[in-house]
Amino acid sequence: MITRAATGRPARAVSATRVVDRIRRGLGRGIREDASDLDRQKRIGCRFVGSGLLAFCAVMFPVAIARADLAAAWWTPVSLVLVVVPAMMLVASTFLTVPRALLTLVCACALGYLAATLLWYPAWLGAPDESARWAIWLLQFPSVPSFGLVVMLRTGLALTNLVVATAAVHTANQIARYGELRPVELLSVPLSAALAGVFLAVALAAVRNVRALDERHPAVLAMTATAAANAAQEAERSRFAALIHDHVIATLLAVRAGPPDPRLAAQAASALDELDRSTESPSEFTAAAFAARIDQAVAALGERGSCTHAISSPSATYPEQVVDDVADCVAEATRNCVRHAGPSSQCHVRAEFGEGAVRVSVSDDGVGFDPESIDSHRFGIAVGIRARMAGLPGGRAKIESAPGRGTVVTVEWRRP
Repeated sequence: MITRAATGRPARAVSATRVVDRIRRGLGRGIREDASDLDRQKRIGCRFVGSGLLAFCAVMFPVAIARADLAAAWWTPVSLVLVVVPAMMLVASTFLTVPRALLTLVCACALGYLAATLLWYPAWLGAPDESARWAIWLLQFPSVPSFGLVVMLRTGLALTNLVVATAAVHTANQIARYGELRPVELLSVPLSAALAGVFLAVALAAVRNVRALDERHPAVLAMTATAAANAAQEAERSRFAALIHDHVIATLLAVRAGPPDPRLAAQAASALDELDRSTESPSEFTAAAFAARIDQAVAALGERGSCTHAISSPSATYPEQVVDDVADCVAEATRNCVRHAGPSSQCHVRAEFGEGAVRVSVSDDGVGFDPESIDSHRFGIAVGIRARMAGLPGGRAKIESAPGRGTVVTVEWRRP
């Protein structure tokens, strides 16, 4: 435990867990929809890859129509479907609250492009057209699906796909134009692959940097918490040093032999009062005041939630730290509901106040998740709820959830 300096107010204990959570919320409250920066990078990267495929399809559509006579009638619509449909599904998935099957959809984009290219060979009618610079409408973007594979950290697959797709589409274009392969013309294959490889390397470096930052994030947060704890301890020591110097020592130095001095007695009484104020127990909250704090904590739900109270002992009181920790846990749970449960989900908060005990449950009907597979970067759950209640004497937290079955977060405290 550490102490927090508060000039003119009673000092109170502040756990390192609360320091960590305050830092976390101060740095980025409400800006993280994904479990980590790497997950957000994957989401955004896949969105750009899918959008890029769709943009290339739109730009090359006139070419596809103009050169449709070089292959069987079925090939052009089939090739468009094979490229467009996976790209649309990939983009749509990135807009979900929890993206689904991003790696599978990226692989589908790569395989769709490759399948469309390879199907051109049996579909070709055998009549070359040397004037057709872009005889195959797929020629301009064989590397785009590889960027998606790099974003998903599948570097080997990305390089393989880049080489195979580029070679297949350039070979098909040569055959469509000349009816044969021309080695000099095929030099475009390694040149195109090398150029795309440069950008793939840049993308890979960016993704790896984000992953490295994510891996260091817990250590950095712990170091920050330690520094904050040390600063708080030093501030408290300085405050007590000033108190002892300005009041206690000054009073002792003023003692003189002879009759008692009323002014000295008043000064000594003032010094004792200051010392007493520094060791006072934290203030107590009534059940009604505690309920009001819970209401404030769930304000982020707006029309998406409700809150009910059950006060069985109106005269009961609760320590300030209990009120703060429980209210902060409830606030974190409701923020998680707003961020992750889904736009149409509803949340209900029920608080029960008894003599020396309180129980608050936050339940929603959202998308849910697997509590056992919580990422280490989910500080809202790991630190904001579980660790906070574990650090509170008499406190505990329970999280129940499953994919598609909503979530129930329960925090309880009983006076030790």
